[in-house]
Amino acid sequence: MNSIKLAVIIAATATSAITHAMSEVPDNTPDLLPLFDGRVDELAQGCFGLQSNDNGKFVQFDENPGQLDGLPTYEVLAENDSNASRFYVKPTQTGHFLLRDSNGYYLSSHLTAGVVANNTLSDNNEWKITREDAGFELRSTTRRMSMGHHTNDGELYFTGWLDASFHQEDTLRIVALEGCTDFPEVSLNSDGQRQQLAGDASQPVRGYIDAHAHVTSYEFMGGKFMAGEPFNRWGVEEALKDSKHLHGKDGALDLIGNLYTFDDITNRYDTRGWPDFPWWPNAQQMSHMGYYHKWMERAYLSGLRVMVTNLVENEVLCWAQSNINPASWINPNSCNVMDSIRLQAQRLHELEDYIDAQAGGPGKGFFHIVTSPEDARETIAAGRMAVVMGIEASETFNCGLNDFCTRDTIEDLLQEVYDLGVRSLYPTHKFDNQLAGSAVEDGFINIGQLLSSGRFFETKECDEHTQGRSMASGFPLIGDIDGIREILDAVHLNPEYDQDIEHCNSHGLSELGSYLVNRMIDMKMLVELDHMSTDTATAVMDIAEARGYSGVLTTHSWMRSGKGGTVHDNTERLIEAGGFAAPYNSDANDMTYRVDRYLSITEATPYWNGIGIGTDMSGLGGQPGPRSDAAELPLVYPFTSEFGIEFDKQISGNRVFDLNTDGIAHYGLLPDFIEDLRQRAPTRIYEAVMNSAEAYLQTWERAERSGVTNHHDPEGIDYEL
Repeated sequence: MNSIKLAVIIAATATSAITHAMSEVPDNTPDLLPLFDGRVDELAQGCFGLQSNDNGKFVQFDENPGQLDGLPTYEVLAENDSNASRFYVKPTQTGHFLLRDSNGYYLSSHLTAGVVANNTLSDNNEWKITREDAGFELRSTTRRMSMGHHTNDGELYFTGWLDASFHQEDTLRIVALEGCTDFPEVSLNSDGQRQQLAGDASQPVRGYIDAHAHVTSYEFMGGKFMAGEPFNRWGVEEALKDSKHLHGKDGALDLIGNLYTFDDITNRYDTRGWPDFPWWPNAQQMSHMGYYHKWMERAYLSGLRVMVTNLVENEVLCWAQSNINPASWINPNSCNVMDSIRLQAQRLHELEDYIDAQAGGPGKGFFHIVTSPEDARETIAAGRMAVVMGIEASETFNCGLNDFCTRDTIEDLLQEVYDLGVRSLYPTHKFDNQLAGSAVEDGFINIGQLLSSGRFFETKECDEHTQGRSMASGFPLIGDIDGIREILDAVHLNPEYDQDIEHCNSHGLSELGSYLVNRMIDMKMLVELDHMSTDTATAVMDIAEARGYSGVLTTHSWMRSGKGGTVHDNTERLIEAGGFAAPYNSDANDMTYRVDRYLSITEATPYWNGIGIGTDMSGLGGQPGPRSDAAELPLVYPFTSEFGIEFDKQISGNRVFDLNTDGIAHYGLLPDFIEDLRQRAPTRIYEAVMNSAEAYLQTWERAERSGVTNHHDPEGIDYEL
């Protein structure tokens, strides 16, 4: 018994000693912060650190140059989050991100498959992030490899199938931290609840429409004319950068922009963009983008419910730009209209994806492309902006006067653009084509007409209802210069125009044009009548009336006026048919007159009393400057919109914009204009503008209900185009 007791005592003592010894061994379980548990898309605009699951250490910046081109690096060596790098996570597209630390460095891949800290914009800075079981995989989009971690020395590297290390970690924890430096971005300078913009899809929409925009015009004319972009994967620093890469030093190579805007190819300006913007954007210039996505978001917050953005191209201007500007000689876009339309439709969808990514994933952003009025109403009710795609081009469907264009080619291309999401279309634009005659213009446009078609505008005296144009004889701009005149006479390039009459285009709607308009009606597409010759517009309205079709539009004051500047009979017919009208935008004082011209007609119809605006921004159209009386009666900042959202002066980088001194310098000044209209115009005018989105949707809905299926060929078909 004694030996047994002794054994028990010894065993108990040993167990106690072992237990005590084990209690003194330090706990090596790493101290892990909570893993981000949202969707990957919800990392957008957040502040995060990267932590090892294996040892709990954090990624930190190492300013000492590493072995990779002397660049600073990142290592997983920080013992606690106070020394961890804080990364602002900025989406580049859905599921892809930039990680920018508080020193302005990006987590970046390197050509030699290393991980570095890079303070320049580069494809190497982009990462695809996916959730794994215990953390997140960060995959370089340029290296196409995932980032790993050597747990024995803290090195970050790229994993591969040859890597046989037992001390590696293929994922890292993404953990929420505080103290990030915000990513450079344009400010909204607004405050309020966006939920107030949501509503009920079964109720009339309150808010306005821009019925004529050009968000993708940075890709037209070979993509080498319009400086700036509505978005760029690397952010505002790249999207709105100095335009000297296109326009040369002091804008010396911006020949078309200077000629079109200032009638002076020797005009010079400061090309600098973000963050100083000393000259552009401004209300006059036409060769710099006005639609940066944050500027559009600010406009949306003011009640912009619908935007119609026209994919735009002009082969003549594209050809000219491609030949006279050296920047256009390197990798330009195609000048073919259909190639350009396809590219711009792609860019618009990429913009939608980018805006969604900034807001936290698909369907989260304010910008949504729609293809039906029902889709538009649901989008608006959800508190988003409905975006409609249109086409405005002179050589629509490659039907320039010198192109191969048949019913079959029209049918194929009309179906193609419909499938792309296009729902409104201009049969003609600046120049005559095989579809229709356009509204005549003198000077630079008449030269374009010659280059596009092989002939100058052929005109006749306008009828008693139509206000025409004066047309100068001789080759535009240079035909009166001694020596040149004689040469041009010899080659029959000095047209003669009667100086005692008002000129209208001799050409109207062709047989092919009639086929196109009828097929558009079959497909419930919206027909834009601006830029048509009077005879063309008359024939189109004959078709629309014969088929009981409401889907006819004038959206930026380019239908011919009646005598003395009155509203033309064709415009009255359009409104009385249930079509939609929007004048070219102007300042609050002048807009009263412009809206009233159409509203007085609309009020006599059974249709919704809404009149929109057409900005034509970045479409070779200038914007309104300050009101003439703005100094005495300024718009006072801040102001609160009818939706309860407060707006202050818009700030982009170091530039502060003020409607009273800048006019509508960029799209983000639309809220200021709308408030100015609210304060300055009669209530009836403001109400018409704020009812315009609903009026447009009702026009579209009536068009979709149109039941007349038989084609109508109007009288006066032009067989000589």
